Amino acid sequence: MHITSLGHAGLRIDTARARVLVDPWLSPEGAFQASWFQYPENAHCLPLALARPTAVVVTHEHLDHLDPWFLAQLPSDVPILIPRYPSPVLRRKLGAAGPRPVIELAAWQPFEVAPGTTVFFVPEASPMNHDAALVLRGDGRSLVDLNDARLFPMQLQAIRQAVGGRVDVLAFQGAGASWFPASYRYPPARHAELARSKRLAKLAYVERTLRLVAPLAALPFAGPPCFLDPDLFHHNREMEGGIFPDQRDVADWLAARGLPNVIVLLPGDAWDVEARVRQPHRASADFSFLARREYLAAYAARRRDIVAAVLARHPEPQEPLWEPFREYFRRLLELSPYFNRRIGMCVGFEILGPGGGRWAVDFRPRSRGVRAAMPEDCGYVYRFASRWLPPILAGVVPWEDFFLSLRFEARRDPDLYNDHLLGLLKFTDAHALRAVEAFETAPRSAERFAVHAEGRTYRVGRYCPHAGNDLLETGEVLPGGVLRCLAHHYEFDLTTGRCRNGQCPPLAVTALSDPPRPRTRWHCPGTAPRRPGTSEIPRPAPRSSRAS
Repeated sequence: MHITSLGHAGLRIDTARARVLVDPWLSPEGAFQASWFQYPENAHCLPLALARPTAVVVTHEHLDHLDPWFLAQLPSDVPILIPRYPSPVLRRKLGAAGPRPVIELAAWQPFEVAPGTTVFFVPEASPMNHDAALVLRGDGRSLVDLNDARLFPMQLQAIRQAVGGRVDVLAFQGAGASWFPASYRYPPARHAELARSKRLAKLAYVERTLRLVAPLAALPFAGPPCFLDPDLFHHNREMEGGIFPDQRDVADWLAARGLPNVIVLLPGDAWDVEARVRQPHRASADFSFLARREYLAAYAARRRDIVAAVLARHPEPQEPLWEPFREYFRRLLELSPYFNRRIGMCVGFEILGPGGGRWAVDFRPRSRGVRAAMPEDCGYVYRFASRWLPPILAGVVPWEDFFLSLRFEARRDPDLYNDHLLGLLKFTDAHALRAVEAFETAPRSAERFAVHAEGRTYRVGRYCPHAGNDLLETGEVLPGGVLRCLAHHYEFDLTTGRCRNGQCPPLAVTALSDPPRPRTRWHCPGTAPRRPGTSEIPRPAPRSSRAS
């Protein structure tokens, strides 16, 4: 097996009888309305990617993984393999690349790409998140590509078993696909605190995953993006201690924690899995992560005309947008009474420029509707230029793609995350919303288990009150007596059960007296040794984080 980096999350995997491309992103226009660009630049990888592939794997619908511009250049008979998700968004976006065979695979369903080369997908447990890891086996070797997926320990253990107990290569994302806190209105000190916390939470998850999977080699990728539009260029600061660490930062952080088998591949570099040797591309000699600012300035100058052309394709509207805005959200309010209840607040939209205004969508039962004026008690407020609203209302640009563009500003009061608001905007599809509702409202056991924190023992409900995830798999204890569910980063005060950072029902908690306990070594949730008849989540090393 031979693995070549195509830049960002793109990989070319060559086995004896197959060549598989995974999430290739090479568009010269970047992604998300020319806001994200590949870092480092990967234009020189285009010939490597166009060399006749046996198949292309697209793991999810984000445009830094699904590149219609590139896919349209491939022969029309090259199949595209995708996971089966409740939402039709992924299939719909693939249509922009032209007609071609699309093979949709259920979770864990193996597919033989060529004799001796097999792939399958492992999706996240909750249908609120349409992300899936890819597992590829060929030549007696195995690759696990996590991309944007956040899998639980039990899923990772099952993958190891499925590939015979040894993972040769684990490709993982070191920088999250997020707009929090980058697009939120926070004072600089608070922004830095939140960004650092989110960065450390991501890196800690990566560390736990590597220790559990124990790959022979680990490849950090899928970030960071860089921002070349002058209006967005300031977001490049997120590489410096913020939410977008670069590949070298990730490798250094892991090496300092005793994980030295992390291999940084620049675009065009390759990894020979059998020989365990890195083969650098000649372009690698001209790049250094230490010269980031100079590199980005020159890169932005090269792409200036491209950014301008994309902006020109989104002119300021000539007509008022209020009527299409009202009709769009009237339809959205009819999709899911369940989501409306879980959102349960008024959401404001400040649309700046021609055709815009200050409008609101009220999800509260007694005042539900679309308002031509924005009240003072909005829980969330989104503020952006009117040129971006028409393609959203027309369904051409999904809300999540727009949010990832960072071409907006947000604020919330109280400062609590609302997962269901994002879910409604993200899916805008009744079937996908029903799948989430069914998952979250499925009957759960009243079983409780023991958690030790701050010298006390607590008996807590086994299933998270937000989405029903099993806290034996997804729970971790933080300093200060807080239990976090890793599924969506909701945090619960173990003294009261109250959710600290989101709109979520309380966790069932009973505090028991307990003498101070010596700190024990932390294990991944779901992998810790348990005494017969008991369930425990050991306490991890001190750190902090926050949901977004």
